[in-house]
Amino acid sequence: MAKVLLKNLGNEIERRILMRVRKLNPDSLELRETLLRIGILLETEMKFNIRRKQIVDTGRLINSIRHELYQRGDTVGVRVGSFGVPYAAQNEFGGPFTDNQRRAMFASLRRTGKLRRDRVSKGVIRGNTFSARPFLRPAVETHRQRIIEIFKTFLRDSLA
Repeated sequence: MAKVLLKNLGNEIERRILMRVRKLNPDSLELRETLLRIGILLETEMKFNIRRKQIVDTGRLINSIRHELYQRGDTVGVRVGSFGVPYAAQNEFGGPFTDNQRRAMFASLRRTGKLRRDRVSKGVIRGNTFSARPFLRPAVETHRQRIIEIFKTFLRDSLA
């Protein structure tokens, strides 16, 4: 049985969707293809956001963005995000950074010739705080309606 987490929908809509989803097989090819479509959509938008916001210094962050299917018990889904880069959350949410991180960042910027005052003056770095430059949350918000449509199509086709 597939397990689906739903938020902010009317109780009647949630009840109807859950009744239909209980009939689905979590190992079905159609469900996996639907989840992969969503993963690719979000991964592409996240990489676009990283480039647009000029978060790229070495390319490690953008190269760490990927999607993967997972299944735990009767829960099946897709994970989309940065895997293996510890500073991805700092870029997404902002926050303090250590002196070592600061030295490494400025050394990298100097080495690549990207050390510019405009980065500091734009508010990316303020003292020992890194301003948030979200790339994941805007991707989800941009494609929220499209993701809902993908699931609606899947449910309509698979339960017809």
